[in-house]
Amino acid sequence: MQELIKVEVNENQEPIVGGRELHEALEIQTPYKKWFDRMCDYGFIENQDYCTVGQKCPIANGGYQDITNHAIKLDMAKEIAMIQRNEKGKEIRKYFIQVEKDFNSPEKIMARALKLAEDKIQNLSITTKELENKIKEQKPKVLFANAVVTANTSILIGDLAKLIKQN
Repeated sequence: MQELIKVEVNENQEPIVGGRELHEALEIQTPYKKWFDRMCDYGFIENQDYCTVGQKCPIANGGYQDITNHAIKLDMAKEIAMIQRNEKGKEIRKYFIQVEKDFNSPEKIMARALKLAEDKIQNLSITTKELENKIKEQKPKVLFANAVVTANTSILIGDLAKLIKQN
């Protein structure tokens, strides 16, 4: 399958496309901001169907200009392509449908699940190490507290120091 537009995966493992890239691929003549605002009139919701992102764009003098782009979820991108009502929109919508089929293939689902599991294991390993270090650090204090709690009368500091060194 030839890549018509780059499809990435967001932090929730959902396929997304860049709004400006979609605008360009659809060969829209209207300026991006006006076009995107008009597309949002179809009921798309920010932070649900798309997210606004800043992007640096090179300019003629060698510097950079900040521009607004949008990370669009695949469902929204398919719907936008469909409402363009032209051959380019139809072609891109079919492309997105194929991308979605590929994304939902058993192999890809399993690969994403394994990645999530690996990330979870790594995070749990880090947490376990931190807790082990904290326990090691707190051990003398715990021994002291236990000695105080179990003492019937007074505590000899010298005997307590020996007990802590033994453990």
